[in-house]
Amino acid sequence: MVSPVPSRPVPARPPSYRVLVPVLLLALLLAQVLLEPRRAAAAPPAPGLLAPVVGPLGAPGGTLAVAVAGLVPVAPGLTGPGATGGRLVLRTADNGPAAARPLPTASLVKLFLAEDLLHRARAGTVTLGERDRRLLQDMISASNDPAASQFWDRFGGPQMVRDVAARYGLRDTAPPDDPSQWGETTTTARDLARFLGTLRQVADPEDAATLLSWMSATTPVAADGFDQRFGVFGTAPPATAVKQGWMCCLSGQRHLHSVGVVGNRVVVLLSEVPRSVSYGRARAALDGAAAALLSPPPG
Repeated sequence: MVSPVPSRPVPARPPSYRVLVPVLLLALLLAQVLLEPRRAAAAPPAPGLLAPVVGPLGAPGGTLAVAVAGLVPVAPGLTGPGATGGRLVLRTADNGPAAARPLPTASLVKLFLAEDLLHRARAGTVTLGERDRRLLQDMISASNDPAASQFWDRFGGPQMVRDVAARYGLRDTAPPDDPSQWGETTTTARDLARFLGTLRQVADPEDAATLLSWMSATTPVAADGFDQRFGVFGTAPPATAVKQGWMCCLSGQRHLHSVGVVGNRVVVLLSEVPRSVSYGRARAALDGAAAALLSPPPG
């Protein structure tokens, strides 16, 4: 992030038991959703699937928001919210109120900026040169902050966020109160799971493939020197489509986020902890949660 400036991570400590138990339950639920598509499609959506994960590191006021999603076939004769072309439905699971709580995106807003610019370029309302496309890729893969600032200023960043939210039905995603601070855009784990889960249905297929390819080329170290190998990126197989985010210290809070598309699964991990909690401890919590969610399904 440009402002606030992220601090360097420190050696991680083991994630707490309070994080892993709810996340393991969430992993089992997701496996059931994806492995039993007919049953899942017949079942109504189930909000609040788990109790909120609060205090993920034993720190008062800390939150780990978790959401997972996958597109599964709709059973014959069934229709419902999220169905695409009558064949697929987005199934999601999350940890309840924590996943519905708006948090600052930090660098995850760069996904919205890239999607919107690709969409507008295809519609012919903006023109992107080769340099623009290289900067877009660097903004995603290396989390380049100056590139994000440039696109935000040139193309009306707050409206870009609103447009993406409208196209994808992101009810709790909004531009920042201070329009100059793109990292203070707010979203929820649920909204990010919906955005990534429906990207290949809402966006032009070529644009979706381009964005996912940039995410798949994420660099181990970001443009600002921050180690990006945590959470989904630190756990999933090589070349997984991921995006990382970090920021300190808005309202005295530290934020560390990780999202990814792993096969037919979307995994979203957003964390907020007091500034007194190090990046190392936050990284350990995200690493443990990602490992639980990405473990091979039972059976």
